[in-house]
Amino acid sequence: MGLRVGVIGVGYLGQHHARVLSEIPDVDMTGVYDSDQGRAHEVASRLRVRTHPSIASLVGECDAVSVVTPTMTHMPVIEEIFAIGKPHLFLEKPIADTLENAQRILDLTKKAGVILQIGHIERFNPGLEAILEARPKPAYIEAQRLSPFGLRGTDVPVVVDLMIHDIDIILTLVNSPIATMRVVGTPVITPHIDIANAWIEFENGCLAQVLGSRVSMEKLRKFRVFDREGRYFSLNFETRELSEARVTLAPGALPKIDRGKRVFEAEEPLKKELKSFVASILSRSPPKVTGEEGFRALQVALEVNRLAEESLKRFQQASTV
Repeated sequence: MGLRVGVIGVGYLGQHHARVLSEIPDVDMTGVYDSDQGRAHEVASRLRVRTHPSIASLVGECDAVSVVTPTMTHMPVIEEIFAIGKPHLFLEKPIADTLENAQRILDLTKKAGVILQIGHIERFNPGLEAILEARPKPAYIEAQRLSPFGLRGTDVPVVVDLMIHDIDIILTLVNSPIATMRVVGTPVITPHIDIANAWIEFENGCLAQVLGSRVSMEKLRKFRVFDREGRYFSLNFETRELSEARVTLAPGALPKIDRGKRVFEAEEPLKKELKSFVASILSRSPPKVTGEEGFRALQVALEVNRLAEESLKRFQQASTV
């Protein structure tokens, strides 16, 4: 028998968690639960797994659970899980809706002694993995994450829904405390911030400019890194195309620029992510994206959103004068 895993929440993204987990050889898919039982039956019948009538029923038969419910429900769902058992947890990003709830989740998982992995899926993009393996010393980072408007994720601001991916990556790359941040942003369709631009300066001198939008005409996922050793990386997350350049300086000679391009094979990022989660449990090793890293990304994302709302208020006040 493999690792017994279930999925709580089988909406737009959760259905894919259930599908992928049912395809992993080391996993015994014990079933799904959703507050919409009709939806749960639909997904379960498609995958030929069991529909559970409650979280308690599912957790009672699981070694690990993937939680793919709306962000605001993460903390109460996890409290319900740990009132029943102590399964390992995969939790979709963001870790929670507030820092208090995120800390509560960290405390519960630590007390239970289980593995907690947060679903920052871009960490599993092969192009980004190549950048991280190169160990750059970033001087300037530019990230653009734009999407057309859709109903998914609109219960939270764009910073927490989309930009948080790039915030997590930048924090991982720079590994330095933040010195200052300047942010502008505005709602367009929802009551929340729908587009935001942040300038984040770190204590080590690195500057990151991050743009997030869910009201754009086209989808764009670009990430660029200029480092202090004359290297440049440009990644298109969608196509997995990584452009690289290195500047070599020699006394009395013109700078030499070596350029290269790599396109990585397509592999479903969610499958890589969930296989990594399963491997972490089986080997009892730390997950690739820990709960603490999820907390850190949320902390910065919430501050970025707060600053965006403040800048909007200043603009509105100035406009009425």
